Amino acid sequence: MNSIPISNNTNSILAEIKKKELVHVDAEGVLMIKDCILIQQFTGKAYTYRAVNYLNGKQQYLFYKKSPITEENHGDIAEKMMVLSFFNVDYPKDGPEMVEHIFRKVFPSYGYVVRDEQINLAKHMYETLCNGKISLSDVPVGLGKTHAYLVATIVYKLFHKTGSLKPVIISTSSIELQRAIIKDYIPEISKILMAHGIITSPVTCVLRKGKENYLCDHRLNDYVSTLDPDKKKNSEYQALTQLIEIQEIDLDEVKGISNYDKRKICVNNNSCMTCKKQSSCRYQKYMKQAKRTGYHFQICNHNYFLADVLRRKRGLSALFPDYTHAIIDEAHKLKDAANQMYGTSVRQDEINQLLRKALPKHDGSNVKRIREICNEGITNNDLFFKEVIHQIPKEIEDEDTEKYKTIITQRARVFLNRVVVNLEEILRLLPKKDRKLVADIKRNIRQMKIFNCSDIIYWLEEPFSKGQTTLASVPITLSKELGQDLWTNDISFLLTSGTIAVDRDFNYAKNELGMKQVHKDRIIEISKGTPFNFKENCLLYVAENIEYPDYDNPKYIASITDEVERLIRASNGHALVLFTSYKPVRLVYQNLNERITDIPLFQMARGRSDAINAFRASGKGVLFATGSMWEGVNIPGDILSHLIIVKLPFPIPDPIREYEKTCYSSIDDYLNSVLIPQMLIKLKQGAGRLIRNETDTGIISILDSRAGANGRYHEAVLAALPKCSITSDIQEIKQFLRLMKDKTYFK
Repeated sequence: MNSIPISNNTNSILAEIKKKELVHVDAEGVLMIKDCILIQQFTGKAYTYRAVNYLNGKQQYLFYKKSPITEENHGDIAEKMMVLSFFNVDYPKDGPEMVEHIFRKVFPSYGYVVRDEQINLAKHMYETLCNGKISLSDVPVGLGKTHAYLVATIVYKLFHKTGSLKPVIISTSSIELQRAIIKDYIPEISKILMAHGIITSPVTCVLRKGKENYLCDHRLNDYVSTLDPDKKKNSEYQALTQLIEIQEIDLDEVKGISNYDKRKICVNNNSCMTCKKQSSCRYQKYMKQAKRTGYHFQICNHNYFLADVLRRKRGLSALFPDYTHAIIDEAHKLKDAANQMYGTSVRQDEINQLLRKALPKHDGSNVKRIREICNEGITNNDLFFKEVIHQIPKEIEDEDTEKYKTIITQRARVFLNRVVVNLEEILRLLPKKDRKLVADIKRNIRQMKIFNCSDIIYWLEEPFSKGQTTLASVPITLSKELGQDLWTNDISFLLTSGTIAVDRDFNYAKNELGMKQVHKDRIIEISKGTPFNFKENCLLYVAENIEYPDYDNPKYIASITDEVERLIRASNGHALVLFTSYKPVRLVYQNLNERITDIPLFQMARGRSDAINAFRASGKGVLFATGSMWEGVNIPGDILSHLIIVKLPFPIPDPIREYEKTCYSSIDDYLNSVLIPQMLIKLKQGAGRLIRNETDTGIISILDSRAGANGRYHEAVLAALPKCSITSDIQEIKQFLRLMKDKTYFK
């Protein structure tokens, strides 16, 4: 991407100036430089050449030739064009002008809508990149933040040569957005900018993922050789054998192969260390290519991005080439990724499996002792997990939490330390040639020792799934560590999300991400309003006579069941009913499934998405859901015209939040600084499921009495949601939908 590019891609501009009748219909385009295009026309005897400024229409005859000019003449002709009086008169002189030019003059010719707020956002992002600062931008659905930061970054590279070979990192939470950036956004923008001569070569990008997402040639060949074609499903067997020949190594892009098979043929942790086929390995070649500096963008998820940060911190080889600019999209999910990457976990069955793998297969020296230690280690491991599971408070055993409070008692520590001793002794006796097993044992020893530290917050996951129990932890100082590792260097960051601020206030996000230690002048904050007409297209219903929320109170369950039924009937289905946990989903669904027979009802179970597809196909169904349905799921069209939020989504208590509470002087302080912002951010995410484009219309209903006119959070809830008409009368829902929907909606 050169600052004064000569482009041979003239078709788009030529079509534009022919439409304006600036040149003859038979004219041909030869080259473009900035705002001028060289036009060639055959007169019957010779080829005439003229320069045309496609922005202001000015033009000048240059010369004629008896035969067409060749590409080797383009440089000399471009120099002649650059001294013309109308050359570069209206062409953007700097980055902000180029951003304006692209959004106001280039994109509209391809059907894009001009949005002033999007242009202002892109210019803000460009200035942030120029000044080496950190931008926090809260940008609602529909404004076009992805186009904004991609254009800002491409323009930055156009006008800044220093470091232009270094990639820009784009980190997102979802694979869907990563794929869209690589397959849709970047190719489309690249094509448009090349067509207008702004860049001369395509914008390049590469997707970076963990090694388990890629194909291992060695494991593939070994696995296929063990398969019996008569016993394996034919389509899967064919897909696996074809994979040996084709060049694709990204397993997410391979069709017809089960997840089980993918686990058998993916690149395995530590398997590369002993592989004899490294020189011919497709994965190794791909990684070598991906790490080169020639790509404009390297795209990954938050976990991979933080893995690179941690590797650099520990003095290990980096995953990315050196970079000076990074974009964190879906930035509200960065802290969740940090909990995983900076945290530690040990799983009961993984430790037992390691101990079983260490059991000798043949007789030899130390065999008897190794067997004794392995069996002893399994016993100690099971006793350790039994003890910490026993410490879960009885009152939370049935709660809908993923992080269960426990206590590592003195008795538990005895078993923990015994397991560590067992593993260390096995390590001394094991043959060193089994490098993968040795590496796995060392990793688990390091992780288990962390649970003897006092500066961690720890909890249990899946404590009631036999053998699957995991003990996990994060450092108490996580936010501080994150701040030190990310924001104290010279890298410029664009952090953007639709839910990173609460009523234009970024304090919660800054505290979570450890930005307290960053000088306030380095952080720039910007919030944008929705481009959609919520005032006309959305009605907010707030219930006033619902019991105080308490899932254990039968009167409350009966109250919300009756209200949800009234609302479903008012909108003739077409509804998503969002809960904050699975227990009320089940209770309310079961109650209404017996009472509503003319509208299809669907219950979303934990870890299942089939109900979502059934709901989409139902025409006017109702989906009862929680979990992932609060964000990231797009259901376009009239099938979702009524979003019913049963309870304000305050976070479920867990050990992390219990510790956070101790960091504040009072419960009110904690409530205002942490719990309310978390609730409002998730409320915004949930509300964002309804209006996804300019033509969507519908109802948002909130059934929590605390959001009512006299409720404690009434004003905060209204401030967090887009401005729209408010009612507490169900009849107004019916009237609104009759006005906004066509007749087929009510059938």
